[in-house]
Amino acid sequence: MRSQRALALAAAAAGIVVFAALVASYAIARTPGDAIHASPRAAITPAPPGEEVAYTLPANRSARDIGADLQKLGIISSGDRFSLLVKLMGVDEKLSKGDYILNKDMPTAAAVEAVTVKEQVPVLRVTFPEGIRIEEMAVRAEQAKFCTRQQFLDAVNQEKLPPEFAATLPPGANLEGYLFPDTYILPVGAGCPGLVDRMIKTFTTKFSPALVAAAAAKGLNPHQAITLASIIEREAVIESERPLIAGVFLNRLANGDLLGADPTVQFVVAQDPTSVQRYGWWKKELTLDDLKVNSPYNTRLVPGLPPGPITNPGLASIEAVANATPTKFYYFVADAKKGDGSHVFAETFAQHEANIAAVGSP
Repeated sequence: MRSQRALALAAAAAGIVVFAALVASYAIARTPGDAIHASPRAAITPAPPGEEVAYTLPANRSARDIGADLQKLGIISSGDRFSLLVKLMGVDEKLSKGDYILNKDMPTAAAVEAVTVKEQVPVLRVTFPEGIRIEEMAVRAEQAKFCTRQQFLDAVNQEKLPPEFAATLPPGANLEGYLFPDTYILPVGAGCPGLVDRMIKTFTTKFSPALVAAAAAKGLNPHQAITLASIIEREAVIESERPLIAGVFLNRLANGDLLGADPTVQFVVAQDPTSVQRYGWWKKELTLDDLKVNSPYNTRLVPGLPPGPITNPGLASIEAVANATPTKFYYFVADAKKGDGSHVFAETFAQHEANIAAVGSP
């Protein structure tokens, strides 16, 4: 027979366990009633949907790591809470790899529910790398089965920029430069109108008011900043060189000089369908005739910025413009000897010519 004291201790211990479980449930649920009267799965309550966020859950990822991912993306507020709830719900082995469309600031329980094994909403996925043109994006959208190439181009032509960016867009300009390169996961049926809309919204999020203000401090409105970023995207290979190359170009712009950027000539050359068929969208070996082509985009002949972006830049190039390195450098040449995409910089033309002689050919 147990003593009265032993029975009392056992009852107290049981009470502590129940109390701890209720505290843990309360930390996850929205109300004390949820914790007491409902299971964690039933405690999910609707919340106003936040901004949609694409998340790819790899195979064999732990609940703790998934929680950390979702917290970093702003989908949930606590990765530890996610991990705890997964254990309470007993779904450790049911977290399902795949592509998900979640919402920022979701209830933790709703996030767990979303990534557990069940019939998923069919989605399509497409990746647009930095530095490609709208026409190249159209090909990728078609390959990913969002729509045909022409339907993508039509969707781009019908899309409108938010007022703060539309205000500096020249009349008749298309949205080259404003389709943010990223991986997009959308439900089947969203089509290219949904895809292009998401790309524009992502652009407006990435090109933040702080970056817009930083570019303005350098004398560039949003359209000019994106135009310069698009050139840097095609010029720079080494990440650390982007702000320095931006500084060189800003020096030339300040003097009303030629930018002399070959990618702008490549852009012009690709306006000829015959050239595209033969050399692709970015002709590697430009001829003397190419460099003399008459176009406002040819920065070898026309001073200042071209009329608009030549490609769709990524965040690193946009940030490079906004946070350009102040420098006395005025010239740079690709180091063909190294062949790693790096450049050699110079302050004077004489130094530049010496650099060309030293590294300008392999």
